[in-house]
Amino acid sequence: MSIPASRTDDAADLLSAVLVLVRTARAVGHRRTQALGPSGTPYAVLKTLATCDARAGDLATALGVSPSVISRALVPLEQAGLIERRHDADDARAWRLTLSDLGRQTLEEQHAEYVRLFTESLSDWDDDELRNATKALVRLEQVISEQADSFRTAHNPIPLAAPTPAAQEVTA
Repeated sequence: MSIPASRTDDAADLLSAVLVLVRTARAVGHRRTQALGPSGTPYAVLKTLATCDARAGDLATALGVSPSVISRALVPLEQAGLIERRHDADDARAWRLTLSDLGRQTLEEQHAEYVRLFTESLSDWDDDELRNATKALVRLEQVISEQADSFRTAHNPIPLAAPTPAAQEVTA
């Protein structure tokens, strides 16, 4: 089946727009970290721990990053008192991470501020534009995730370890 050139051009334009959006979001996140607190992976860790306690490896699996990325994110969060380590009742050698009361309060305040700033940024968008953009981004994320899963399966004949029950809870 032949794909029309216009379709390929449109897909290339969308890919470029997504890449620019990701770079812009990262840059804005880094600038806002000083003013608002954690962004990027540390913010995602806090959001994930707000739903359930988890081991560091389970966080890495749930967030789709390497364990070293999680390890680097955990240190400042723990030093700031936003997360706490507790012995894992199921495995005495392991630690479970939990959101502290300060972490929960910080996350709620930061999320409210992010929403306020984002809402202001979109003040000239009508309700249909907001809903359509949300639907399109959710669909795009699903397509990209499915493509990544099929690529990983096709190019990695050795199955990855099954996620632990805690990782399954985090992603559920």
